[in-house]
Amino acid sequence: MTEEQDTIIKKYIQELQAEEQEKRIQAAIALGEIGDEQVVTPLINALSHQDADTRREAARALKEIGNERAVSPLIAVLKKEPSLEVRAEIIYDLAYFSKAEKTAFDLLIKQLEDDHYLIRQNAIFALGRISRRKGVRYLIQALQTDTNYNVREMAAWALGEINDKRTVDPLISALNDDHIAVRKKAAYALGVKEITEAENKLKELLFTEREPTEIAWALTKILKKKEAIRILGRAFRRKKRENRPRDCFAIGHMLFQLAPKIGKELLQDLLDEEDFAAIHAEIKELFL
Repeated sequence: MTEEQDTIIKKYIQELQAEEQEKRIQAAIALGEIGDEQVVTPLINALSHQDADTRREAARALKEIGNERAVSPLIAVLKKEPSLEVRAEIIYDLAYFSKAEKTAFDLLIKQLEDDHYLIRQNAIFALGRISRRKGVRYLIQALQTDTNYNVREMAAWALGEINDKRTVDPLISALNDDHIAVRKKAAYALGVKEITEAENKLKELLFTEREPTEIAWALTKILKKKEAIRILGRAFRRKKRENRPRDCFAIGHMLFQLAPKIGKELLQDLLDEEDFAAIHAEIKELFL
């Protein structure tokens, strides 16, 4: 490190204690981007600042640096933090530390009882990143019973990240969820796992859902290539007859990735259709 760089770091460390909030926040952001080991302790100290926004940015910066020394202080702050925004940030940030797999697991499970959906959602994200099988039953419960669709959607994603047979049936059931975002995320998770038992329901959804990108992708992972091309082609032509441009583009794009010649021919035909003008620019960009 040059003397000039060292001077800049020291300047930002000092500004973590500045009276002006904007200076403190910009200093935390800059220190997170610099990522030098010497800034970890000052950022940990900033977790105790009286200003919530400063605490939040300090936590985010520690996540960017990734030094495991930050885990215990982050957990300590989380246990007593009054600010919803700071708690949500810390929970999210803990997902990026390997040490959190053991030290933060029980605390993350506890956050699933919080009244605010954002806390529950971020806790589920962290549990998905940690990917411990011990958390599967809690994630299944969230997928099946949480009243907030954002939380259920995140639970579907998290279950897709964990290699455990207990996740399969709940994810297939989630294809019937009341909210489209949950259904799509469940489809994605089933595609990640290549669950063939989901084939029939995914085929059904391919024809009925709006912009079924995740569903089309999942089918390309589950079906043999020839069958995937056939069913995607059928769905594309149905959506075209129903005059659904966004759906056609979603399926056509996936076909273009799976079988470039076939996908390109189908999408190019839409360039001559005035009813599909809304997606002409995207089609042309895809072919660049």
